[in-house]
Amino acid sequence: MSKVATSGPDAQGKYSLEVNIGGLTGTLSGFSSAMEAENYAVSLLRRVKELAKADGLK
Repeated sequence: MSKVATSGPDAQGKYSLEVNIGGLTGTLSGFSSAMEAENYAVSLLRRVKELAKADGLK
């Protein structure tokens, strides 16, 4: 299962993205807007899904 949460802005006005994919959690930061972070999240999750499908995973 995959989850994504956007947070921010921080003191520098940047947004962060917390990603949890299959129990592995990571944070990506430095996005200039929440929309940019969300667009990146959609692309990332789409790519993960494509790779999982290619490997025969769900």
